Amino acid sequence: MVKGSIEISFGMIFSVIIIIALIGVAVYGITIFLQVGSVAEIGLFYEEFQNSVNDIWSSATTNKVVSFSTPSSVKFVCFGSIANNIDAGRYTSQLKSLRQSSSRFQQENTNMFIYPPEKANEFAFKKIDKIDISSLGTFDCFESVNRKVNIRLSKGEFESLVKVQHE
Repeated sequence: MVKGSIEISFGMIFSVIIIIALIGVAVYGITIFLQVGSVAEIGLFYEEFQNSVNDIWSSATTNKVVSFSTPSSVKFVCFGSIANNIDAGRYTSQLKSLRQSSSRFQQENTNMFIYPPEKANEFAFKKIDKIDISSLGTFDCFESVNRKVNIRLSKGEFESLVKVQHE
């Protein structure tokens, strides 16, 4: 043995490789866990929104601003049609991105969208029942600020649907 040389056994090399592999698997697992948490938050947002719409729909007259929690990855909550819409005003880039990320079925059968769609995966598109979005035009978005989005929900005494409006 020469002075200054280090002998590393096969067992030591194998142990280092196993440790590196375990660290890699742990990082991957944590990443997947965080993504599942974000998707779960989106699901809870949809459920909370639909429950609020149902409560207002069953009341005689209501006009209130409701604040909903969103995951930090959500920048906008949008409403409207993305199937045949050409121009969405100041939200044209969001409309194009949603259209590119959706199937034809999603474009024709949903009315609520999470932007950016890449962060929500298949949960970026949702059909909300009992809402009237005609007051918003053909496509409009609500910005999520500090993980909250504020949406005015209203229903008159003789209206059959809940109107979605800006504050």
